[in-house]
Amino acid sequence: MTALIRIFSVALLVAAPLAAVAASPAATIRYVHKVEDAPGETVVSRRSGFQEALGAALARQLKRPVRFMPLPRKRMMGALEAAEGDIVCGYSPAWFQGKVDWTRPFIPTSEVLIASRRVPPPVSLEDIRGKTVGTVLGFNYPQVQGRLGDGFVRDDAPSLELTLRKWQGGRFDYFLATGVTVERQFASGELDAGFSQLVISEEKTGCAISRKGTLRVGQVNAAIDAIEKSGELTRLLRLR
Repeated sequence: MTALIRIFSVALLVAAPLAAVAASPAATIRYVHKVEDAPGETVVSRRSGFQEALGAALARQLKRPVRFMPLPRKRMMGALEAAEGDIVCGYSPAWFQGKVDWTRPFIPTSEVLIASRRVPPPVSLEDIRGKTVGTVLGFNYPQVQGRLGDGFVRDDAPSLELTLRKWQGGRFDYFLATGVTVERQFASGELDAGFSQLVISEEKTGCAISRKGTLRVGQVNAAIDAIEKSGELTRLLRLR
């Protein structure tokens, strides 16, 4: 009888911590997304509908709560590398370089060159060799850099909105942006008609995952598969 009591007591001691682990709440997903510096804020830059909706959808599939962390672009990678954030979505390894892991690509995007009405519409990147191009500080443009090399002359601003203002003020005749951002700027009236557009590249972007955080690439890929198969991803993309 004494032996049975001892065995039962040991079983209770082992089961207790396991039960505590099972009952503990799932770790909150720290979803990092870009916020522009206040001086450059516009109607477009204040919108975060797509990022918040995507973060919420991934969190539902992962059955975990989510906390959104708006950060300037230059601080986003550092947050992931330091385990201060778990995930950033809407980028590619070529744009957003650092010691992180990547999900599969699933967000379609394009890189475009916008030219003012003051110059002829460019037909290739060679047309802007040696000419000043509006760019965003800290952002990589691998296609343009690879094609033009030293002929890629950047004029950096802290945000795309500030780049747009400089372009509208005549500081330069060209700037680089994503296609969906240009569409939003035009629809909101922040970009006037009369510009020309050259598509430089089209690809799909994914999510960067902190190697020191609580998420793993396989988990997030499974969540992406689920929202894609359900049709939810198509609805989310309309929010961009």
